[in-house]
Amino acid sequence: MYRKNGFTLVELIIFLALLGVVLTIGYRIFFSGQNTYAMGSDQYQLQSEIRKAGDFIIDEVRNATEIDIINTPFFPQTGYGYIYLHDSKIIHEYSGSTRDITDSLVKDEDVFSIRKDSDNRNFLCIDMTGTLNGNTYNLSTEILLKNVVNKSPQSGKVIKYKKLMP
Repeated sequence: MYRKNGFTLVELIIFLALLGVVLTIGYRIFFSGQNTYAMGSDQYQLQSEIRKAGDFIIDEVRNATEIDIINTPFFPQTGYGYIYLHDSKIIHEYSGSTRDITDSLVKDEDVFSIRKDSDNRNFLCIDMTGTLNGNTYNLSTEILLKNVVNKSPQSGKVIKYKKLMP
């Protein structure tokens, strides 16, 4: 029998079909991994922004000597610091300077409140919900206000506080 070296048309078609299946599976796995990475990256960014804001607020007001929760619009008074929600950002204002604590990702709602416990201690409650590209993250925490007494329950978007400067 006489046989030429090479592939028959049937072998070539089978090879191309198998190659197409392998490439399709590889394509799906690659882009599925890429989408998972993007979602994880967005979730990380969202969580770190919300946690950064929470840590900043805790550090800033933990030893406050005066604190009030007020609503917008407000007019800054000398000697007071303000932490507030504006355009989906947490913003800090003190002595005429203003800076953004987070990017625009915080849900526009009453974020801050003051409550009393059964021992008549005052707590600042923070409840922030952030959204970024379909991901949602909520941070709820309470801060014992050691230097503040006799506060009535309040809630709003602005913390007005005064603290002793070192």
